Amino acid sequence: CPNVPLGGVPSVLGCPRVPVGVSQPFWGVPMSLWAVPAVFVCPRVPVGRVPAVPGVPAGNTALVLSPPAAAPPLLLLGELSGEGAALPPGVLNVLVAPPGLCRALRAHPEVTSVTFLGAPQEELQAAVWGSPCRGPRLGGPRGGRVVVIVLDSADVDSAAAAIAATAAAPPALFPWGGCVVLAQDAVAAALERRLRARLGGLRLGDPLDPKTEVGPLPPGTPLPEGVVREAQEEGAQVFQAPLPPLPEGGHRFYPPTLISGAAPTWRCLREPAPGPLLVLLPVRGPAEAVAVASALPHTAAAAVWAQDVTVALDTADRLPQGLVWLNALDLLDPSGGCAGGAADTDLDEALREFGCPPWEQPPKVDEPLSPLVTVDDPGDPELAQAVAAARGAAPGWGRLPAASRARVLRGASAVLGGGHGTPEDGDTGDTDGSLQRALLRWAAHVERAGGAVQEVPGGRALVTRRPHGVLGVAWGWPCPLALELLPPALALGNCVVVVAPPGGVGPAQRLRKALVAAGLPGGALAVLPGNSRRSGCHLARQHPDGLWLCGGDADCDWASAVSVPRVWGVPAGLLGAPGQDPPPGAERELELRCTRPRCLWLPLGGP
Repeated sequence: CPNVPLGGVPSVLGCPRVPVGVSQPFWGVPMSLWAVPAVFVCPRVPVGRVPAVPGVPAGNTALVLSPPAAAPPLLLLGELSGEGAALPPGVLNVLVAPPGLCRALRAHPEVTSVTFLGAPQEELQAAVWGSPCRGPRLGGPRGGRVVVIVLDSADVDSAAAAIAATAAAPPALFPWGGCVVLAQDAVAAALERRLRARLGGLRLGDPLDPKTEVGPLPPGTPLPEGVVREAQEEGAQVFQAPLPPLPEGGHRFYPPTLISGAAPTWRCLREPAPGPLLVLLPVRGPAEAVAVASALPHTAAAAVWAQDVTVALDTADRLPQGLVWLNALDLLDPSGGCAGGAADTDLDEALREFGCPPWEQPPKVDEPLSPLVTVDDPGDPELAQAVAAARGAAPGWGRLPAASRARVLRGASAVLGGGHGTPEDGDTGDTDGSLQRALLRWAAHVERAGGAVQEVPGGRALVTRRPHGVLGVAWGWPCPLALELLPPALALGNCVVVVAPPGGVGPAQRLRKALVAAGLPGGALAVLPGNSRRSGCHLARQHPDGLWLCGGDADCDWASAVSVPRVWGVPAGLLGAPGQDPPPGAERELELRCTRPRCLWLPLGGP
């Protein structure tokens, strides 16, 4: 199906799209911002992580702003892309710029996509536009650490070898460096001994030497000395491999380090640190390992080591990370990028972000917007209680079989068909049957939804999709209430908190009652009245796993929504005309917005 990328050149993406704005010769430029250098143990800038890479084959032109320390590999990439007319002049542009230049983006309304790589959330507010619904699409930083679970039936030798190799050379996908190791009590001591021996044998030196295993940290990257010293002062045991004679620039080398005896609340576990740094934490069993791994911040992938396949599969299934390996730590993401941390994406999603669907019109920004200043409010106790109830119901509802969730939607459709709304509540009922059709359509969709098995070097990768958890949906006046957005979110396993506009509470409550009567858990869908046009801000401050904005520009600002992992300004034409089925590609768009990819890597023996 033809698509129009942000630059106006037709292409083919995973999600069906139709040409939009083809008459415009230059619709926009996706831009990538390197606010700080990416952190690596070896001084190799991950060109595969440059967001321009998926945007260029999708038909766009790209501009990469880079600080001087990270510029050489990017400049080489730009030079190589022009050799032999690989890319036309001007398609891929690399600009070495001071950090303040990113603020100049607001002076260029033709920029349609901005991706920040390496910038902490608090720094994004200085450069982003005022509203998630206006200005260019905004992509935040991705990536994270690796957490490794070693159970009592594991092959400790192979686990230690793979973990030490990960600390020596973290890949582009996991730039933080090192990993967190959760070892069951029975094997923790043996694993620690083997890790010390492996780390002590790593070779530090010139990164251009093929025999080098650990190189210097990139220029400007702070050493993790403060984290290590603080852990030692709190009572942890610290092992550091001795540093050999180093070449010029040796101050940027850091010895391979193992911290053991730490507590889950310590800084070395709560904050990722650059460098070849491992943290070993003993756990009593698989259940505790899953609980600790789920609570660790900045973890994008996990690995489970166990010879008991049943226990390994059960442990891997309960982990929240987007990419999980079994008895391996192959740091090549076989799913095409599903280990993106808070912004998990697969290849389909990465490409679709650089295309324009038929229901989404190019944003018209007459003048640059500045971040809106929000005033802290005391909070809404009723909204906080609804989000807490949804969080409590999310694990049970999301883990139900698809057939069980489909049965609830079909039951709700039957209940809606036998009842009528009351005009005094603003509820005229499902007069055209569109809501009933949406419930039945998504019940059938979730029943036939499944994963895919991909062949990867040395094994198989099972790629599935999982619900986000709690989705907040804010309708701002005067945007009309479109309840057809709720069935896909619920069918795919999410719990939803809806802030309805004035006059829209009645229809939403009627849908909720029908779903609860059909078997939906009480906290899985909450409907609250919106008392102001700032309902999106109030909902964002409750930190849901996703936020859908179905209102105007004033409904929410980035200062409130920057802490929410997934923010979506729902296009008005996504659901099509009243009484008609959604346009082609809308179901796939909703499925991608309601779920995140999950990849389970299964190694196989050689022939």
